[in-house]
Amino acid sequence: MVLIPRSSGRNMPRPTLQQHTPITGLGSIGKAVDDVLEARKEEKDKKEKADFALQSSKIGADINVVDSDLTLKIQTGELPYEEAVKQRQQSLESIKTQYKTAVPKQFEQSFNNYFEQHSYQSASKYLPIAQKSEQQQAIVQLKDMRENYLKNPNASEKEVWNGLALYAQSKGLPLAHVQDTFNEYKNNRSSNDVAAFYLGNKSDNAKLTELTTPEAVIAKHPNLTQEQAVYWSGRALTQMDQNNRAAALQQKQLDDDAKDAVNEMKADIETGLIPSEDVIKSRLARVKGTEKESEFVQYSGALVEVQQFMRLGPDEREAYLSKRRVEAQNTAQDNPKDVSWKLNLLSKTHENMLNYEKNNSTLAYSIKTGQDLTVVPTNAILSGNPEAIAALSKNIKSIHANNVLNGTVGSLNPFSTQQQSELKQFWEKAKPGDKLSLLTSLYKSSAGNANASRDMIKGIAGDSGAYRLSASLNNRGLQDIAGQIVTGQDLIEKGLVKVDESGLTKHTEAYLAGITSPGKPDFQIYLDSIKANYAYLVQKSEKVTDSKGNILNKTIDEELFNKAAKNVTGGKFTSGGFFGSKSVVLRPHTVGEKSFREQLESFNSRNARNYGGSDKDFFLDLPLEQDPKNPYVYYFKNGTKYIMDATDKKRQKRLAFTVR
Repeated sequence: MVLIPRSSGRNMPRPTLQQHTPITGLGSIGKAVDDVLEARKEEKDKKEKADFALQSSKIGADINVVDSDLTLKIQTGELPYEEAVKQRQQSLESIKTQYKTAVPKQFEQSFNNYFEQHSYQSASKYLPIAQKSEQQQAIVQLKDMRENYLKNPNASEKEVWNGLALYAQSKGLPLAHVQDTFNEYKNNRSSNDVAAFYLGNKSDNAKLTELTTPEAVIAKHPNLTQEQAVYWSGRALTQMDQNNRAAALQQKQLDDDAKDAVNEMKADIETGLIPSEDVIKSRLARVKGTEKESEFVQYSGALVEVQQFMRLGPDEREAYLSKRRVEAQNTAQDNPKDVSWKLNLLSKTHENMLNYEKNNSTLAYSIKTGQDLTVVPTNAILSGNPEAIAALSKNIKSIHANNVLNGTVGSLNPFSTQQQSELKQFWEKAKPGDKLSLLTSLYKSSAGNANASRDMIKGIAGDSGAYRLSASLNNRGLQDIAGQIVTGQDLIEKGLVKVDESGLTKHTEAYLAGITSPGKPDFQIYLDSIKANYAYLVQKSEKVTDSKGNILNKTIDEELFNKAAKNVTGGKFTSGGFFGSKSVVLRPHTVGEKSFREQLESFNSRNARNYGGSDKDFFLDLPLEQDPKNPYVYYFKNGTKYIMDATDKKRQKRLAFTVR
């Protein structure tokens, strides 16, 4: 059976005898203590060695920094060798002092030996570096001497060699350095010489031919390399080609300029603008020595004859040309080509002059008289300046007088091409009111010359007769009607109102029957004016249906047409009676039909007996004819003849009936 141990319960310890270690165990204890101490010593030794190794690495790094800095300064020549050694010793002492306290005592001797060794190495460490640096600096100085000699063109090769050798010897440089530098000098000198020769003769192909082959370059400059000789011969050939191209281009430019000079001379002569002496000299210089010189001289020689020719009237010029042509055909000529050339030149100038007389009266006047018309500023014309209007009027009279003198039927427009262009630009942007102001100024400046008024207005405003009539009406004080006509014409030209052209023409023809008819200038003026006023009235009556100018009723509105016709013409009056043919005339705008009849009857009662004898209605039966220049004056026609004024003894003055 298993025995279960019994609990002893709370047994109290019983006292025992003290046990003592035997004496023989003391040696073991001492050994253990020694082992511990030895271990501690080894640990300390290891730590001190580690610390010394660490400090040594730092010391080595610091010394290396010092050496690197001083070595660089020696190499660059910033610090002399002796000073570098001194600074290294000072730096070593400083580093030694810095780390001395951190070095364990057992390594102090090693520490001191380390620094003594480095201190001893200072001179031997830097001496090769210093020597090498000095040699390199000497080589650099040798190169500088080479450059200095190159700057002196008078230095001989012997002088250069001696100078280089003397310096190299003083610096302890090997002779090879002198030889290399001297060879470089000779090569550079040759390079400079060939470059100077090339640049100095860059535009001279004859000189550049000395460098066209590498062999030629070497022969002239033997110290160049083959590669350099190839380079300079290539540059010379390239430059010669460029010179040839430039010369060809320059010659072409000279020829083109000479051609232009001849064409300018030709254009001036043909247009009648005789150039000044300075201009002729300038052009002659441009053609000198070219193929165009003889042609230029030919034009210059024709100046006087052409100038005299262009001052003749149209018929005189034509007669002169005919005479010269006959002479050329019937007379043997030494140089037929020159005669033909002269005839062609005169024919061309004649054509140009005819064009000026028709379309450029200011230029025609200047050519014929040798004088310029008074320049009237465009702004003064646009502002309606009275002095400008008077100056224009004077110019018109001068042109007219010259035309009469030369038998010329031409334009009386006094504006130059430039001025007419400026006025056109204003016109294109102007509002109807501004247009009417300009038209009125032009009309006033014409001083009653209808042709001048027509030419000026047509040149700026175009062909519509509405503008001409509106200017006349406005000048007579009928501003409202004139404004309506100009505004209506502006609406038509902008496409804002479209009228029935055919229907309006038929209505106008019927209205003016017996007064004028299609094909006559006055009919077209009335038609244009009625159309413009009709367009204005249609637009005011709100009968325009869309932005395209279409009218609500495409047929002619009778009421608006009659109003437009009366506005434009002033109304009609029928004259003539039982014994004379009836005629219709237009009334002045300010004279009604009743007033017109009463004034005619009064005139008849005063003058019938003196002119008609027993016919008391003599003047009432005769047809009237309105003066085209003065709408208030009428003349009486008896058949195909006019009734002449009895008070004029020569019977050359027509009897006038004036209404007011």
